[in-house]
Amino acid sequence: MDDLNFNVDDIINDVNAKIKSAEKNEADEESVEAEPIADTENSSEACEQADNTDEKPQETPEATDDKPEPILAFHEDNSEEDKGEEDEDKEPEKPEKQEKKSKSSKKKKKKRKKSKVNNSVFGGIILVIVILTVSLVLAVGGISIGMEYYGIGKTDEDIRFNIPAGSTNSEIADILVNEGVIKNKKLFMLALKFEKPAAIYPGDITLQPSSGYSEIIEKLSQMRESYKTVSITFTEGENLLDIAKKLEDNEVCTADDFLFEFNKNQGFDFENDVDDNGDMFYRMEGYFYPDTYEFYVNDSAGNVTKKLREQFEKKYESVKAKIKNSGMSLNEVMTLASIVQLEAASEDEMPKVASVFLNRLDDPDTYPMLQSDTTTNYIKNVIKTEADNTASIEHYTECYDTYKCKGLPAGPICNPGMAAINAVLEPKKTDYYYFCNNLKTGETFYAKTLDEHEENLVKAGLAKKK
Repeated sequence: MDDLNFNVDDIINDVNAKIKSAEKNEADEESVEAEPIADTENSSEACEQADNTDEKPQETPEATDDKPEPILAFHEDNSEEDKGEEDEDKEPEKPEKQEKKSKSSKKKKKKRKKSKVNNSVFGGIILVIVILTVSLVLAVGGISIGMEYYGIGKTDEDIRFNIPAGSTNSEIADILVNEGVIKNKKLFMLALKFEKPAAIYPGDITLQPSSGYSEIIEKLSQMRESYKTVSITFTEGENLLDIAKKLEDNEVCTADDFLFEFNKNQGFDFENDVDDNGDMFYRMEGYFYPDTYEFYVNDSAGNVTKKLREQFEKKYESVKAKIKNSGMSLNEVMTLASIVQLEAASEDEMPKVASVFLNRLDDPDTYPMLQSDTTTNYIKNVIKTEADNTASIEHYTECYDTYKCKGLPAGPICNPGMAAINAVLEPKKTDYYYFCNNLKTGETFYAKTLDEHEENLVKAGLAKKK
């Protein structure tokens, strides 16, 4: 709507210029028409004077009531005495000639009068057009400005952004325009003059374009300290269901709203690289970067998701080139990293654990299945509790159970940290195909063959000696 900033003064000035031009043309036309009349009359008089030098003076005709109208003399500046002397030297013109000149003069006057009428009509038409144009401009512009001011027809979507400390009103208006909250900076600055808020406080804020300028100014002037915040730490290995429950428990947003919003595309570049094979239980599982975040209490799930996406994209950019050179897709890297995250006893063991799974993936004929217990736990704790029906449970079980499906599961089973991701991208070079952990000591045992693995299970306290 900010395109409808008509300049009525420019329109009026333009039309006035056209009217003045028309009037000048009219004056020029009158001047051009007048000069031939004067020349004709002077020439006629000169001819008559020449003719009369050879003829005897004629008697002056008697005065009558039917006197012809006097002919205009554009160059007459003589005094009364000069006129008297000329009258003595010249004989009065014949009535017939005076009558012809009078008729000619009348025709010229009629033409000039007609020209004036035409110019007057033209000027009147222009004036009507100006009035109609200005009225239309004011009407359309007024409606558009009113709709913009009151937020009519604008989105009620939450837009979250930051007002830097020390920002001027003009800078804040620019931020609002750039973020898509408002469209007309001048109108907002005018609204500030009428609203006269005590102050506009810096900090993070969420606004809706549909609120209208008055409500937007009111929200901007509220103290940021009035918003309660909460700090939440998310650890590596938590799944989206765990994260959603934490957010709800801390009154940030509801778990259902978060799960719905987080699994939608939000317009971030990395989302284009995420597989959408239809078999993933939560499409964006694995694409949450574990960290400590500060949220506003009673915030929207959209704002929460945006904050989390921004952090993940930063981390993704740091390993994007490595993923491309790995020969694996983003989904494959994140899926394997999620398994490594839950299987490894420590970060130090992650590169070796990753090598075990990669070795098995490289030899599918001998080791068609990864056989990771962490995938069966995901089925038990997430899929079976959140799936809508039995058919869905059976379908997703086939997609995620690595004791049944070949190769990697359909998608990540948790949200891994950077150590697990780097372990997949830069694994140790080993010839191990098995491993197990001592749950009490945290020690990890690796094996090349099944027999060695069974011996390690006993060492780790996971099986009895045969």
